[in-house]
Amino acid sequence: MGDITWKRDRAGDEEEDALRSMTLEMVGRLAERGAVALELLDDILQPETLSLLRRLPEASDSLYRVLDLVQRLEESGALSSLAELAELLARLRSTWTGPMAADAAEKAGKAVEAADDLVQKGFPELAHGILTAVESAREELRGAGDSPSLFRLLRSMSDPEVREGIRFMLSFAKALSKGLKDGQS
Repeated sequence: MGDITWKRDRAGDEEEDALRSMTLEMVGRLAERGAVALELLDDILQPETLSLLRRLPEASDSLYRVLDLVQRLEESGALSSLAELAELLARLRSTWTGPMAADAAEKAGKAVEAADDLVQKGFPELAHGILTAVESAREELRGAGDSPSLFRLLRSMSDPEVREGIRFMLSFAKALSKGLKDGQS
C-alpha cells in the first residue's frame, strides 16, 4: 500500500512540475488552441452537422463512386474543361444584359418558327431529295468523261426528266430573284 500512495504523490509532483515549467507564452498558445478546439466541437455538435455525420455510413458507397468518378474526370482532363466551361458561362451570364437576353430569345423564337415552317413545307424530304440528286449527278459525271457536245445537249432536251429539271431551275431562279428584291426593300 505504501508504494501506491508514493506513486500517486509522485505523479502529482510531476504535474506540478510541468505546470511550473510553462511560460506565459505557452499558456497563451494552449488557451488559443483550446478555444479553437471548443469552436470546432461546437460546430460539430450543430444539428445539421450531426445529421450529416449520421448519414455518412449510409452514403459511403455513393461517396466512393463519386470520388472515383471525380478522380477519373480529373485524370482525363475533363474536370478542368468543365471548370473552364463553368467559368465561361458565369462570365457570359454576368455580361448579358436584359435587352441582350430578350433579343437572343426573340431570334431563337424566330429560328424555331422558321424551322417549323420548313418542316411543314416538307423541307426534310426536299433536302433529302436534293442530296440524292446531287450524289446521283456526281456519279453520272464521274463516268461521263469530257463535257458533252452541243448536239448531245440538244438531244438530252428530249428527256422529260431533264425538261422538268430545267423548268424547276428556271422557276427557282425567278422566285429567288423576287425573294432577294423583296428582302432588300
